[in-house]
Amino acid sequence: MSRGFASQLHAKERRFLHGLTRTLLEQGGMVHEVLQHFAGSLKSFVQSREYLEQRRVTQLLKEAQRAALALKDEIRTTEALEYALSLTSSRLSSLSQWSLYDPSLEAPPGAMCDADAPPIGLESVADLVAQSEIDFRRLKANICAVLQERSQASIAEVLVWFPASQGLGSVVGYMALGSRHGVLAGTQETVEWLGSDDRRRVARIPAIYFLRERVHELV
Repeated sequence: MSRGFASQLHAKERRFLHGLTRTLLEQGGMVHEVLQHFAGSLKSFVQSREYLEQRRVTQLLKEAQRAALALKDEIRTTEALEYALSLTSSRLSSLSQWSLYDPSLEAPPGAMCDADAPPIGLESVADLVAQSEIDFRRLKANICAVLQERSQASIAEVLVWFPASQGLGSVVGYMALGSRHGVLAGTQETVEWLGSDDRRRVARIPAIYFLRERVHELV
């Protein structure tokens, strides 16, 4: 800018020369970044050994070209070839064709219903008795008290007079006593009791009757 010809330049040209060094540094930095990116891409290309696959594909293409040139004089361009080539394809769809999932469409119909009372068989009574401490003395006294008023009584009827103080344990105890001192009717009946959480429980058990004439077996 100290040269004599600088005074004859336009203002735009002088501004360009004044910032030429900075412009060259900026453009040189961009070139340097491109070279670094190219070197990194070339290094990853070599390390991934993709160049070997590219070389193999190139060789296959050249072999196909040589084979085509060798047959160009034997097969005419209008001649039909008995060969089918299966091309790969992909199915494309627009995002606007998708629909949102609505859980209410798969909601179960109606409200939840109470399940049937689970059955309790005589086979499982022995295991339950062995795993629990049942007050059989009180249960026998309850049965004898009911048989003083009635000639016979089922377990459900005894529980009406004397609710199950031990919950399921009382029901299991009555069934254990009935299997030894009662009469199996061959039907089923429903019994109720309160659990330790004060919730009502219901179960279906075999109908077993205690008879007054066999009350001496419980004493």
